[in-house]
Amino acid sequence: MCGIAGILRKNILREKFYKQILKDMTDSIIHRGPDDEGHEYFQNCFLGFRRLAIVDLSQEGHQPMYSDTKNECIVFNGEIYGYRDLKKNLSDYHFQSNTDTEVILALYQKNGTELPKILNGMFAFAIWDEERQILFCARDRFGEKPFYYATGNNGELIFASEIKAILATGLVEPELNDEAIYHYLRHMYVDSQQSIYKNINVLPPAHQLIYRDGKIEISQYWNVPTATSGISEDDAISQFQELVKRSVEKQLVADVPVGAFLSGGLDSGTLVALSSQNTQYLTTLGFRYEGDWDEMPDARTIAAKYRTNHKEVTLHNADIPKTLVEVLKKLDEPLADTAILATYTICKEASENMTVVITGNAGDELFGGYKWYQEEKKILEKGGSSSKLLPFYKIGSAISGKFNLDKINSYFMDRILRAKFPNIVAYQQGKVHNNFSAEETSKLMKSAQTYAHQYTFELDKQNLNTPMRMDLSNVVPGDYLVKDDRIAMMHSIELRTPFLDKELVEFCSMLPADFKVDMHQTKIILRKAFGALLTKNVLEKKKQGFGAPIVEWLKISEMEHLTHEILKNPLSKIFNIIHFDAVQKQLNYNYKHWNLLVLGIWMEHH
Repeated sequence: MCGIAGILRKNILREKFYKQILKDMTDSIIHRGPDDEGHEYFQNCFLGFRRLAIVDLSQEGHQPMYSDTKNECIVFNGEIYGYRDLKKNLSDYHFQSNTDTEVILALYQKNGTELPKILNGMFAFAIWDEERQILFCARDRFGEKPFYYATGNNGELIFASEIKAILATGLVEPELNDEAIYHYLRHMYVDSQQSIYKNINVLPPAHQLIYRDGKIEISQYWNVPTATSGISEDDAISQFQELVKRSVEKQLVADVPVGAFLSGGLDSGTLVALSSQNTQYLTTLGFRYEGDWDEMPDARTIAAKYRTNHKEVTLHNADIPKTLVEVLKKLDEPLADTAILATYTICKEASENMTVVITGNAGDELFGGYKWYQEEKKILEKGGSSSKLLPFYKIGSAISGKFNLDKINSYFMDRILRAKFPNIVAYQQGKVHNNFSAEETSKLMKSAQTYAHQYTFELDKQNLNTPMRMDLSNVVPGDYLVKDDRIAMMHSIELRTPFLDKELVEFCSMLPADFKVDMHQTKIILRKAFGALLTKNVLEKKKQGFGAPIVEWLKISEMEHLTHEILKNPLSKIFNIIHFDAVQKQLNYNYKHWNLLVLGIWMEHH
């Protein structure tokens, strides 16, 4: 992939030191683009770039890139899928290259700020319009590619692909964001609508930014559809098959070796099967855990069926503490996703053989792959807290006149749960993806600040698609895509996510929820559409996820040492924002313990 950067200030060209500052910015993100670098200087705007060559390996892809009129200049990070088809309708533009970057410039000339609505892909870009003296920026719909911005000490607008590039300017003194810390403790990642620092902003997914006359305007150009289509299941399966196949074909386009991650699940198995139909000698990579966490036996059945060049990597216990510290040193924000170590290890291996890797991210959110969607379906079917459950004195007859303690206990647990979570939105917000409760987080933090993610669409409490949309717009951009982009870029490789194709997402979001999940099965439409391509092992296995055996990891001697050195030391930096005594009560070799340790390690190095 690539890295972009820029500084805007009136008459910036007069100040010679800004050229060195821009160079410092692009040097700090060289891992995002080791193949090439570029800088362009205007009277009021400097643009910088690092390139990882994927399509068109010649110097035609050099950035910053000028339009045919030389009036517009762009820095672009990402891939536009189907850009060659878009190019066919731009006959008035005089192309100088075969890149998707120049197609964006041509579309900007033709459509102005309506441009992002036309694009399908993963992207973050900034276009300097010299004639109008405006900077136009946009980020893709799902947050696959990052975009941060801040105001410098001298009033500059500074933007970059990663926070470290903004800090490299020396023009922004970072201030920790209590709201972001609060969200991290509750959910194990920083919210997708803000950064870990108060004075460094993130452009949210599906948003665009215009900077003119020293002022910033932010607007949203797309949202997840909330309507439900009336399509039949047979037609849905047929259209679904076509959309997935088309997306895979588009995302396999590259002038460098392409591989695929293979976890042993439905999503990655489907993508490997389809990729194999379009690519000879596909290389697949899997991460092997020890014991019950190991999914590689299932992955091997797919690899064997499609004769892929299958490779597996593992991380030995002795290497886990060192690798954890190494990853957190490089991450600009704390991330306690337990898959960060597996992702780091497998991306490191991938970088030895390929530059582009296909991943199965977002399949669970689009196709109904999580067990909690089934739990929420129960809430809908029973009517939440208003359901007419049997009174205690009738329980005996309800269970055929037989006293059954388990059923009685289940009855009361069900009633307690529904009293606490009366509808699917309450359940999703209070039960799913939560680590510390709101009460626990308030006791931990020295600041009394609380924070809740703000959704940009209506939360329909009677539609099972709602929690899927919530996950797609919250945990996917805030956790999974941050993990994939930052860690893959540490190794200068690009991860692609075919399930996040715009047309496919819109189609799946509008499907009736019953086509995705019922009380017996998850990912119904995926199974019916592509089950014949998979193996029995993969179709019948229980969902595991790309997690880790945290309890065992925390008991490794070196991990114990990190806990003692950081979380049991009152002088550690984490205790500038969190109460020492409250932390000591949470060190119980579980996810809360892991969450705190990750934050503690991250703060020591940042």
